[in-house]
Formats: sequence, structure tokens, C-alpha cells
Amino acid sequence: MTLRVRSSVKESSVATMTSICSETEPVDVQATFRPTRGGIERDKPSMPTRVLLSNIAWMLIGNVLYGFSQWGQLVALAKMGTIEMVGSFALALAIVLPVLMFSSLSLRALQVTDCDHSHRFMEYLTLRLLTLGVSLAFIVVFGMVAGYTTAVIVSTTLIGAAKAVEYVSDILYGSLQRKENMSGIAISMILRAILSVGALTFGVYRTHSLAWGAACMLVFSVVVLIGYDIPKILTVEGVFPDTLLRESRGYFKKLFRKGGARRLWKLAMTGLPMGFVLMLISLNLNIPRYFIQQHLGTHELAIFSAIATLLTAGSVATNAIGQAAAPRLAKCFVNRDRRGFGTLLAALVVTSLGFGSLGFVAALLFGKQAMALIYRPEYSTHPDVLVWLMGASGFFYLGSTLGYAVTAVRCFTPQLPLFAGAALTTAIGCIALVPSQGLRGAAIAILISAVIQSAGSARLLWSSCKRVFNQPIPVTN
Repeated sequence: MTLRVRSSVKESSVATMTSICSETEPVDVQATFRPTRGGIERDKPSMPTRVLLSNIAWMLIGNVLYGFSQWGQLVALAKMGTIEMVGSFALALAIVLPVLMFSSLSLRALQVTDCDHSHRFMEYLTLRLLTLGVSLAFIVVFGMVAGYTTAVIVSTTLIGAAKAVEYVSDILYGSLQRKENMSGIAISMILRAILSVGALTFGVYRTHSLAWGAACMLVFSVVVLIGYDIPKILTVEGVFPDTLLRESRGYFKKLFRKGGARRLWKLAMTGLPMGFVLMLISLNLNIPRYFIQQHLGTHELAIFSAIATLLTAGSVATNAIGQAAAPRLAKCFVNRDRRGFGTLLAALVVTSLGFGSLGFVAALLFGKQAMALIYRPEYSTHPDVLVWLMGASGFFYLGSTLGYAVTAVRCFTPQLPLFAGAALTTAIGCIALVPSQGLRGAAIAILISAVIQSAGSARLLWSSCKRVFNQPIPVTN
């Protein structure tokens, strides 16, 4: 949490608590904090390998359970609702996620890799809240302009609001991740995973309405934010709640007076390329759903979404490992530790390809039976689509892993044309293949796009590492 500490004690006692900034900042927009239980804004030195492995284990558990909760939501709807309800839920996510991912501006990645403390925690949080408000308004307006029914607009907005609360927690996760405190993130994800599935199941079971199920999800997402995430970050940072509230009010009052808005704008512009990248990543996964909805209808969209959810199961693990390894990769890169960076990256690549291979073999051997058992028999009518998607999984996971590495070396803007090209490839593939081959065509389009994304990410990472690692290390007296 990037916060200034000011006290009546000796200047030397608080000098080490002062955040380092890359430019002169106006006093009026500084959030100043008085002595608390501990120091603020001091990154711990790089931790031993065993701590890294522990962090990976925590993030793996948290991401696996959270990923399974997303899958569990579809299973709950498939078991207790109708196939049209599953299709409406998938359509809502296809609308909401690209908007929220763009508005996130990848602030958490910027926060984690901001080793120079160029911006404070309050700036990251303020910008996140502003962009989330605009995003929710856009979702409502989009639903009205698109001509959706009132029920669809309400359920989509509620689902968007529940996801927006998660993006608020995401900024808090960034502070924990910088300190390599992954257990707090994992516990939060576990709580949210269990409560979200239970809330949606309860709401749909009691009311037979997707909107009420989404409303229950929103309520329990807020409960996790207020009941665990905020107290956890206050404890880790050593900040008293009353001090935080008092100084936060002072920060927001003075935010737009002397340079605060300019710094937020600068932060937004820094994250804008990655915001577009995240939106394109989300669009790349959801473009097939738009074409399926248009050409084949909600029924086929529900089936494809159920199959594609199994593709994301492996990404849960790769994301967990990538998130845990990102701070270490960033530190190795900044310190020009070529060996440490290369060793960790090689382990990540091998792991991602291994997950893809396991998924492909499982789809060949047990795909149809698994779909019928997990969902219902009508969801097992396209086993070939599952095989194609699992064939794409290895490249999909590899691209995700390399994406974390590219972001860790703070290569942001060049990712924009890469993911734009990948999304364009998916769209062209769907235009050519979905009308003639149906769901299989959508799966083939995803495979082609995943190959392009992996190759492009590898090229960007190679260029960044070659440029930095080949530079002479400056000698300081």
C-alpha cells in the first residue's frame, strides 16, 4: 500500500517509511499517515525458493478453487435451470468481461512491477473505482441499445456488479502480491469461490431466476471484500482502520486540486495499452460466443460455453503459477539475473505445456463421458469440439505463461498489436468456419489464434530480454 507516513518523532525514524517517487509530487495530494503498528511501503527482499514454492502452492489452491467455482456456476445452472439460462449467463459474461478487463487497465500488474514506487496505493485504488463506475454504466447502456429484454439487462448488470467488486479486491491483491504474501490472496479467492457458487445455486433454486441468483452473488462478493479483504490488507500493512478512513477522506478531498488528476491521468495512460490487451484477450475468448449466438442460437451457445469452461480449467493452474512467479521474474529482470530469470521461465513453460498435453489426452479418452456426467447428456453431443479445444489448450496455456513474463519485464505497448492480431485471427476464423462447421469451426479458430499468440509473446519476451541483458551493468561508487 503506497502511503506516506508522517509523525512527530525524529525525521530519521520515518525516512525509511517514505515511498520513493519518480517525480516531485504536490503536498496537497499526499495521503499522510501517522505511526501505526508497523512500517508501510517497504518491499521485503527476495524470499528463498521454498517461499516461492509455498506461494505457488497457495496460489494454485486459490486459483483452482476459484476456477472450479466458475465452472461450478455453469454446472449449477445446467442442473437446476434450463439450457437457455446457461446460454444467457454465458452471454452476460461475454458482454461484461471484456468491458471490465479493459477498464482494469492492468493496474494490478503495474502495481506489482512498480519497483520504484512511482504511484501510491490510493492512486491505483481511486483510478480503479472510477473506471469501474464508468464500465457499469456502459454495460447498462449497451444492453438498452442492443435491444435486450429487461430481464437480460438486469441479470447482466448484476453479474457485472459482482465481477466489479472482485476487481476492487484485485487492487488489494496487488499490495499483497508485491510482498509475495500469496496466502492472503488465496484465502480470499477460496472464500469467494465457495460463496459465489453457493449464492448462485441458492438464488436459482429458490426463485428459478438468473437475476436473483446474480443478486445473491453480488451480496456475497461484497461480504468477502468487507469481511476479509480489507481487514487483511490493513493487518499486513500495519494500518489502523480509523487512520485509514481519516487520511483517505483528506486524500479524496484534495485529489483534484494540485496535480492529483494529472497523476491519475498519467497512470491511466500507462495502463491503457495493457487495458486494450486485456480486452483483446477477453474478446479473443468471447468472439466465438458472439458468432455462435448470432448463427446458431442460445442453445448451442450454452453447449459451447460448457465445453470451453473445461479449457479454462488448465488456465487456472497456469495463472496461479504465473501470478506467484511474476514478482520474482520482475526482480530478476531488474537485477539482470539472467540465470534466475531463465531457470524460472523454463520451469513455467514446461509446466504449461504439460497441462495442455494432459488435457488433450483426457479429452481423447474420456471427453464424451465426462461431459454427460458433469452436465447432462445433451451437453455431450459434440465430443469433437472438446478434442479441438483441448488441442488448443497447450498453446493457450503457453501464451498465458509467456504473457506473465512479458508483463513482468514491463513490455506493455508492444503487446497491443499482438493481441489485436490474435483477436482478428479469431474473428476471421469464425466468419469462415462457424457458418459451415458450427461449434467445431469456433474451436479451430481458437486453436489458430492460440498458436499466433504464443509465437508473438515469445518474440516480444526474447526482444526485451536481449535488449536489457546485453547492456553493461552500471557501476556505482
